[in-house]
Amino acid sequence: MKRMLKKFTHLFSLFVLLGLATVGYSQPFSLQLSFPDQPNDTVVLAHYYNGKIYANDSLMLDQHGQASLLKSKSYPQGIYTLILGQKQQVDLLLGEDQHVQISQQHGHTKLEGASESEWFQAYVTFLKTKQQEASRLRQQLAESGEQTELQEPIRKRLAQLDAEMQQKWQSEAEKGAGLFYGKFMAANRQKVLNKADFPAEVQANDSLMFVYSYQFNKNHYWDYFDWLDTRMWRTPTIHSKLENYFNKVLIQHPDSVLPVAVEMIEASKTQPEIFQNLVSFLLNNSVQSEYLGMENVFVALAERYYLSGQAFWASTKTLETIRREVYFRKNNLVGSTAAELFLPDEEGQYHSLLQQSTAYTVVVFWEPECGHCKQQIPALFEEVFLQTDPSKLAILAVYTQDNQEEWLNFIAEHELNGWLNLWDPDRLSNMQVNYNIRTTPMIYLVDRDKKIIAKKLTVETLKTILKQLLNTP
Repeated sequence: MKRMLKKFTHLFSLFVLLGLATVGYSQPFSLQLSFPDQPNDTVVLAHYYNGKIYANDSLMLDQHGQASLLKSKSYPQGIYTLILGQKQQVDLLLGEDQHVQISQQHGHTKLEGASESEWFQAYVTFLKTKQQEASRLRQQLAESGEQTELQEPIRKRLAQLDAEMQQKWQSEAEKGAGLFYGKFMAANRQKVLNKADFPAEVQANDSLMFVYSYQFNKNHYWDYFDWLDTRMWRTPTIHSKLENYFNKVLIQHPDSVLPVAVEMIEASKTQPEIFQNLVSFLLNNSVQSEYLGMENVFVALAERYYLSGQAFWASTKTLETIRREVYFRKNNLVGSTAAELFLPDEEGQYHSLLQQSTAYTVVVFWEPECGHCKQQIPALFEEVFLQTDPSKLAILAVYTQDNQEEWLNFIAEHELNGWLNLWDPDRLSNMQVNYNIRTTPMIYLVDRDKKIIAKKLTVETLKTILKQLLNTP
């Protein structure tokens, strides 16, 4: 793969046309272009790969807008794109036959040649027409207000359009059976849940219906999309398909995501290219997730595939970065037991985190010179500590530096009295590693058993969680 051009937006927003093969070429790949409206322009041939676009080759149109590209070796099958200038982009599908001719004049694009490429061009034209109609209908629906008599025919037509698309995907998949085009068309389909097939007792119980629906969507999500086919990784759809599955279809909890991730990764090991792509995606996806506990997935995948030596593509620098992240994160994962903090207060009296007897304990690490701390620490005191029954919640406010005067002045200035103000002047607790204190404030919430419920909290998020846990108004 050559230099990356740009990130993928969405395949079907581009509405592209594509080229055709002509009889008589000896080369496995031939592309002939005719763009008389754009003489002397440069055209870049690129391909989609794992959510991005990469350049393959470039052509210079002559004074008549003509150019050709011949190759002694065919390109990997997949979805490609021709990029003309800053705004114009023409997608094309390259299958087994890769002899393609594309002409464009006055905004009209014509494709001739390879059957799969022609089929794809016709499909894109069909899709564009249907999407334009759907867009008009949705606009009409938005403008109809609450007039039910106007909405009903619009909704009916939208449902018909959806059915027409489902039928189109099925018929095109059958037409291209055994070819990449057929597989790509089939990948658009999604098995639909028919609730009427569920037992009556399930239909009458919302909780059971949720479980059945979740399991159905989870188990049948990939029925028509062959993610183990490397050609499907050379399409614009694979990345969004993965994101939707792991971030929306699956319950966002490590117990739900991690087993599925490992199962798919293990299945991909027979194909090193897919193995690399999948592991890389899942590692990045988990570390970037905003859901509590998803860094548990990051640590597990990092240790299992990167730090074990299985990630053959990872550079020494990458491995060092991942190893450092695991080092700081693995001791404070959501669901694990918080490390002991046995620290003195401003009077030298020691206090233990593990000996706190309240149902919940907040541990906050802070420093006076931190801009966010200047706002969050007083807010934590006023809006959480003073508003909560002390028999239910203890707060340990841990100063992370060693300037006692600075610490005590801030406590006095903001009258942070009543909760436990602690510090570690001799640096014996190893709290920077045990609690991943690389930024402040760092707020943790633990339960009676000192299991970590949540971390990296803001005061507002903490208030919301405590409201639910303590059943307070």
